Formats: sequence, structure tokens, C-alpha cells
Amino acid sequence: MIVDLPISELEHYRPESTARADFSTFWAENVAESDAQPLNASIEEYPFPSDRVTVYRVRYDGFGKNTRIAGWYIVPRPEYCLQREEKTPTLVHYHGYSGSKELPINFMGWALQGYNVFAVDTRGQNGETPDNNAYESGAVLGCMTKGILDHQNYYYRYAYMDCVRAIDFVRSRPEVGPIIVQGGSQGGGLALATAALAQNKGIVAAMPDTPYLSCFPRAIEMFSDGPYIELVNYWKSHPYDVETSYQTLSYFDGMNLAERITCPVLISVGLLDTICPPSTGFAVYNHLNCEKTLKVYPFNGHEGGGQHHDTIKWQYVRDIIARSEL
Repeated sequence: MIVDLPISELEHYRPESTARADFSTFWAENVAESDAQPLNASIEEYPFPSDRVTVYRVRYDGFGKNTRIAGWYIVPRPEYCLQREEKTPTLVHYHGYSGSKELPINFMGWALQGYNVFAVDTRGQNGETPDNNAYESGAVLGCMTKGILDHQNYYYRYAYMDCVRAIDFVRSRPEVGPIIVQGGSQGGGLALATAALAQNKGIVAAMPDTPYLSCFPRAIEMFSDGPYIELVNYWKSHPYDVETSYQTLSYFDGMNLAERITCPVLISVGLLDTICPPSTGFAVYNHLNCEKTLKVYPFNGHEGGGQHHDTIKWQYVRDIIARSEL
């Protein structure tokens, strides 16, 4: 069974970048704008039935106006921290499309190994975080087409910068050491974007699994399931907006952002993935110029390597931290 190119072709699949001339300037301006905006973070202890961790509810101002981002911040008690010089390695987790930051218990595997964990909502999806930004064009149900006609007003401009601001929150905490970003599907795309845009903010590794939001032209040619259908449905009603839409999407393409990443990257791909076609993951991987590792699961779909890959990630982080300077 095959849903994309043969593996021999995927290994060399590297489409030309679709980044526009002002791509770097656009993102530099966004990061500077975010850096100038106060976080106004609040943190409140949350009752959790464990004597090994403390769990906090966190809120901080999202990028732009009027949206507060919700997150869980999980901190091992001092005697259980993987700590050197009072600094603890910290995992920042981004979730999949239409998901949420979930519940603290989902991150105990990391926390009980001694890592801080910060899990955050993506605005306007299924968590506790609204999306109060105003979008100037119409959209189909979902997030993919909000503001699609203008990259300055596109949904993922705000979502990506919210993720960068999550890094700013953890960096504001005195106990935080080296930072690792991770996520699957949309969360994988957000982890890649954050590693690209916050490369000078203490991120020592990124672990995107079956990343979404990458190599948009190829993804839309090849997908057969998942939220890319939102773009197709929009273009059915707005066929003259296709070119403008692709221009907007080019600013948010993980393939175009990949070359900005400087930290080590562990990326996974499932060769039977019909949501994020394998070629889109290989396109990202082959545009990375940093230290990189690819794990391919020939008989898995969008779930990637599942728990098998989780074990690999645990060891990967241990190896990264062992050689990181706190």
C-alpha cells in the first residue's frame, strides 16, 4: 500500500521554497512586535492529586489584542527535578488541530521524569482559549481560512506568535533551563514554527511528529482526510481567491520556515498518513540545515510511531540535555 511517492523518491523530495521576498522581514517584524507586547501572565496553583508535582493554571496575553491564552504549567517538586544549578529542562507542548492543552495527567510521563511541562491552547480551538481577533474576509467552518486573503490578518500569524509567547512565559520563570518544543500534527507544525521564530530564546531541540502546515501545495494535492478540506471548500465558493490564498499560506509554510531553525530536530513521518502526506514531512526535513534526525514508520498513518516513538523522544531529550549547558 502506498499513499504518496516511493521511499526512494521521498528521501530526495525537496521542492523549491515558496517564500516571498519579504518573508524574513515579515517574521522579524512580528517577533519584534510580540517582544514589545507585555505578557501580563498570571499563575495560580491548581489542585492535583500527586505529591511529586505542582500544577499551575497559567494565562498570558496572546499576540495582538483581547485574547488570553490558557496553559498548564507542571513543575516537579525540587527533590524530583532533573535539575542542575537550580535550572530544570522544560518541555513546551503544542496540540493538534481542533484539540486543546488537555489535562495535566496527560503530561505526567514527562513531569515524573523530572521535566517542567508547559502545555498551551491554540486560540479558538477546543480548549479554554477564545480567538477574539477580527478577520477581514469570510471563512468556512474551522480555522484554516480565517483571514486567508491577507498574510497580515491570517489566523496562523496570531497562532504562531502565541506559541512564541509561550516560550517567553517559560523563560520568565527562574527555574527554567533549556527548552524543548514538541507536538503532533498541527502541534508539530507549531513546534517547527516556534523553533524557527524563537531560535534565540533558549530552545535546544524540537520534536515535531507528522507535522501539519507544511508544503501546502503538495499537501493539498495529496491529502484525503483532515482539515486541509477547509481550504478546498473555501475555494469551491471563491475560485478566484486561490492564488492569493497560496501567497498567504507561503508565509506560514513549515517548509519555508525550516531553514531558519538552528536547534537539533527530531521529526517523524508515517508513510500511510493521509492527513499530512509523507512528502510534506520529507519536504520539511530536506530543507532543514540544522542537526536533524528522521524517524520513518512505513506502516503507520497520522499517528506516526505512537508510543514506540514516545520512547525514542524520551531518549532523544535525555541525550540533548546531557550535552546542553544550563
